[in-house]
Amino acid sequence: MKRTTGARRKKADGRDPTWNAASWRVTASWDSRPDRPAVRTTSDRKARDRMVREWSADGAYVIVEEAEGFGWRTLREVNGAELVAAADRSPRDEAEAAARDARHRADYDRQVLVHQAAAADEAAAEHDDLAALMRRPPVARESAGRTTARHITGSQR
Repeated sequence: MKRTTGARRKKADGRDPTWNAASWRVTASWDSRPDRPAVRTTSDRKARDRMVREWSADGAYVIVEEAEGFGWRTLREVNGAELVAAADRSPRDEAEAAARDARHRADYDRQVLVHQAAAADEAAAEHDDLAALMRRPPVARESAGRTTARHITGSQR
């Protein structure tokens, strides 16, 4: 069968038509300039990881987002300032931090005990109120739940 001129069949393109499906946005902000964050968009995974490493080593708060439809989905957040501070701590600082954490844990445990005691007291008071309610005799009520009628109609006079 002979084709007519101009009716050439094109071969299907084998590439993925969703070219932006694997793109990431990396946002870094520093405490020294919070109003000017660095924002980079890339489809290269290694470039993304390199930016995260470098900016977090500089002490930036880094947010990594992945393209998802018409928006971005947060993959992870890295607090670079905290990582730099943790790397700069000496053993003495570690001991002080451990002591501070122990104090915080003791305060937290004490607050938990206080809240548990308050909850137990509240539950006991509610139990006593319900017991007192159950000891009262029933009140005569009509079907609407009112103890007496609001008014008397003319036919009932």
